[in-house]
Amino acid sequence: MSGIGRRMLAGGTPAGVSREMLLLLDDMAELLSEKVLNYAVRGAA
Repeated sequence: MSGIGRRMLAGGTPAGVSREMLLLLDDMAELLSEKVLNYAVRGAA
């Protein structure tokens, strides 16, 4: 959230900032192992 705020205050557009954040989230998810990504996932009820 703070990264979004900093980019918006620096003059970023909503569309541009959202693209940047989605790329950052993709990079972060790629770095995490399957074990971490699947931690505490609820089963089908």
